[in-house]
Amino acid sequence: MTDPATTVPAARQRTGTPLLSVRDLSVTFPQRDGNPVQAVRGISYDVYPGEFLGIVGESGSGKSVSSLAIMGLLPSTAEITGSIEFEGRPLIGLDDAKLSRIRGKELAMVFQDPLSALTPVYTVGDQISEALRLHDRHLSAQAAAARSVELLKVVGIPDAERRARAFPHEYSGGMRQRVMIAMAIANDPKVILADEPTTALDVTIQAQILELLRRLQAERGMGMLLITHDLGVVARMAHRVGVMYAGEIVEEAPREAFFGAPRHPYTQKLFAALPD
Repeated sequence: MTDPATTVPAARQRTGTPLLSVRDLSVTFPQRDGNPVQAVRGISYDVYPGEFLGIVGESGSGKSVSSLAIMGLLPSTAEITGSIEFEGRPLIGLDDAKLSRIRGKELAMVFQDPLSALTPVYTVGDQISEALRLHDRHLSAQAAAARSVELLKVVGIPDAERRARAFPHEYSGGMRQRVMIAMAIANDPKVILADEPTTALDVTIQAQILELLRRLQAERGMGMLLITHDLGVVARMAHRVGVMYAGEIVEEAPREAFFGAPRHPYTQKLFAALPD
C-alpha cells in the first residue's frame, strides 16, 4: 500500500462549477434558558469535481454540525440560515423524501462511528444491498447481493463473499469503517463527506483508511470533504484546506499556500503546537 505520509495529491486547477456550494451557512440551537447557541457562523466554501477539501478544527468548532446540515441530518429544532446548493439545487428546506433521493446516491457521508451508523441486526451484505436497492428499484436482490460483495472487495475486505454474511459486531473497527466507505461509494456519488472517519482507529489502520479514501476519490473523480482535527491528515490528502474556529472558517487556501504561509493567528497557533 502507498504510504500516505510520503505521497500528496497534485495541485488542482478549479474548473467549471462547484458540485457543492455553501454560502453564509449558520446553525443555531435554541436552549431552554433562552440563550441560543450558534454552532456555525456564516461559513462559505465550494467543493469542485475531483477536489479534496479538508476542513480542520478542534472539537466544538462547528465542523461536524456543518456537515450534518449539508446532509439534512440535524434535529428539526436547529435553525439553519444561508444556502447549501448541490449542483445548483438548493438543499435547505427540502423535505426528507426529496433529500433522500439525493442523500446516499449523489451526496454520501462516512460517519465518525461506524458501529453506531450500521444496524446491528442485519448482515453487512444486506445493509449494502439495501443502500443499492433504495436508489435502484429495478435492481434484483441477487444482483444487489453480488454488487455488495464486489464493493467489499473494492474497499479491501478479505474473503468478501463470507464476510458479507457477517454482522457488524463481527468486524474490527477498521473493517467496519471500510464497510461504511463501501456503502458511501455504492451508488457512485459525486461528493462524499467524511466526518472524522479515523478518530477511533489506531495509527496504522488510520493510514490505511485515509489512503483508501484518497485512492477512491482520485479513481472516481469525486469531490471529497474531509472533516478532521489533524493537520497532518490534510497535509497529506487535501488539495485545499479550511480552518474552523468558534463556528467560523477563519482561513481557506490551496494546500501549498496554506502550509507555506498560514495567515490567521489561530492557524499559526495550530502550527506552533505541532511536534517538531
